[in-house]
Amino acid sequence: MKDKTTRAKGHAYLVTVAVAGLALWLAATVSLSFNYTLRDCLIFLALTPVIMITGIFPNTLPMPSGLKFTQEKMNFTLSDAIVLLVACWYGIAPAIFIAGIEGFVSSRHGVRRLSSNLFSFGMLSLVAGLSSACLGAILRYGFGEVAASDQLSVPAVAIALLAASILHIVANTGLISALFGLRLDKPVATLWKENFLLAAPMFLPTSAAASLMYIALQYNALTMVAIGAPVLLATHFGHRHYRDSVQEQIDLIERGQQERIALMEKSHRETIEALAVAINAKDEVTHEHVLRVQIYAAGVARILGCSAEEIEALRAGALLHDIGKIAVPDYIINKPGKLTAAEFEKMKAHTIVGAQILGRVEFPYPVVPVVRHHHERWDGRGYPDALSGEEIPLTARILSVVDCFDAVREDRQYRKAMTREEALEFIMSGSGAMYDPRVVGTFITHLPEFEAEILAHRNTPAPTYGITPVEELSEAARLVVPAAGLAETKATEKPAETNFSLKELRALYDLAQAVNAAHGSDAVVAVFAEKLQALVPYDLCTVTLAAPEGGENVVAHARGRHADLLANRKITTGEGVTGWVLANRQPFCNADPRLDLPPRLIEHFADMRTLAAFPLLKEKEMYGALTLYSSTLTEYGADHRRLLEEATTLITAALSTGARPATPAAGPQAPGDSPAPLATPIFRDSPLTPANTLLESDLAH
Repeated sequence: MKDKTTRAKGHAYLVTVAVAGLALWLAATVSLSFNYTLRDCLIFLALTPVIMITGIFPNTLPMPSGLKFTQEKMNFTLSDAIVLLVACWYGIAPAIFIAGIEGFVSSRHGVRRLSSNLFSFGMLSLVAGLSSACLGAILRYGFGEVAASDQLSVPAVAIALLAASILHIVANTGLISALFGLRLDKPVATLWKENFLLAAPMFLPTSAAASLMYIALQYNALTMVAIGAPVLLATHFGHRHYRDSVQEQIDLIERGQQERIALMEKSHRETIEALAVAINAKDEVTHEHVLRVQIYAAGVARILGCSAEEIEALRAGALLHDIGKIAVPDYIINKPGKLTAAEFEKMKAHTIVGAQILGRVEFPYPVVPVVRHHHERWDGRGYPDALSGEEIPLTARILSVVDCFDAVREDRQYRKAMTREEALEFIMSGSGAMYDPRVVGTFITHLPEFEAEILAHRNTPAPTYGITPVEELSEAARLVVPAAGLAETKATEKPAETNFSLKELRALYDLAQAVNAAHGSDAVVAVFAEKLQALVPYDLCTVTLAAPEGGENVVAHARGRHADLLANRKITTGEGVTGWVLANRQPFCNADPRLDLPPRLIEHFADMRTLAAFPLLKEKEMYGALTLYSSTLTEYGADHRRLLEEATTLITAALSTGARPATPAAGPQAPGDSPAPLATPIFRDSPLTPANTLLESDLAH
């Protein structure tokens, strides 16, 4: 709003000067017709080509670096001496007439912009009228002589021309400073002092040249040319030398500024890459995703008329908008399912934290609003500030659409990737509620163009933005302990007793007996999966064994529908629900089974409704994970989870011993007896043959 006001003021001032100068010039032209002889008018017309020629060859001085962005230049010409000479010889009207013509011609030669040309025309007409009036007043009231005469005394002419020349300089530079002051919203006096004070003396030789030419003209025109031409040429080349020296200083300043700008850009680029490393360490992203989002965002922004700074802010925002996630716990970021209310509160804080982090860096473009508001919604139900509609910065509205479109097409811990058509349908369904309808329409309309641009980048190396694999600790570093030593790991306190029904006790006993009778880890895992179905229902069961350090986790056994598709499947730690359980050493239940399956296999398990995954963990040692899938259950309830905890304790104990488990010392209770509460584990302290090793089965959690 402020920029519009200053531009309006500058335009009004420019028009005012041009109109006033044109009116004065027309009045002077009319005065020539009535107050001067035909001979005088012919002389004025003869001088017109001369002054036009001098205006065509100005010495153009670039404005000092503080004003170079206005694209205005300052011209030195020899015409000022001729204007003052005409004012001294013929009076005010002829001086205004030729000054206006010279102003328009010299301006037109330098800038092909009619508004600037008319401003120069009006300004020089006004300045010529003012300086001519000053010259006449000094001659009349200072020396008692009448202007527009060829019989003036030399002292009177010299002093009057000097004063008129000074006034000419002040008025000329003052009118220009006023224009710049209105355009830049700065004090006129300050601008004049900073940008014209040193240049003002360059105009003073024109008074001396005019004085000499007036004296020579009293003899004849040839004498005036013989004396005036060398003086004017010397003045011209003096102006040129000054122009070159100023230009050299400006070039030096600009080179210094460019070096500082390059250094700042390098600093910002390195800052962005450092922040990208922080993001990647917390929440892995791909540089391909960043590049696509940048292309989408920049394309939409250009179409919607965003400035170059806003487009650069979007490019940086595409990379940095989730920097605040470094304050969010890992288990929330990597959770392969829905967040709880408390977890979502922590997740929402990443927008504020990200804005605070980037607010400490002086970016040359407005990236902070993009980061803070990219989760706002068009209907006002977003976070962190619940902004709605046009209150949300346009750059944030753009990023929220394009980032969502690309993100939903990639696999995440909590969902599988959508197809292009599904992603488009998702974006359109959110138009008017989650997203700005105008942004959505623009993005979808021009999506083929953006995709063509992305395709064009396929054959060129994509920028990495500092996103590289996080360096792992060396083996030597892993062995380092703190100076104060390591705290002793304490087992989690467990309830004093666990109650099981008679049916559950029998199933647990059968499971333990079957595991005890198996020989070898493969047989143990196979019989465990078979007997487990009587304890906890499932349609598909997999047992994934944790890999030795540096290896891969492998599905060692799969039982149930389409088990052959998952057998021997390799699972990266953190991949899917099973990978999450391996990474976080915590059970995870009732997630969408599709989140745990490879995309190519999802169609075979489309009817699966829920899953339960438990770590096979004993003390610090991770042996693997048990995952059950069900198409009949809607969820695995508390009783299922309690039984799975006891069952996984059995198989973990068996895997940890490297031998087969022992048979329980006591069998199940007889039918009809009421099962007594288990104050101690029922399968503890049972001898194993042949190694006499203890099998610890923590049935009482």
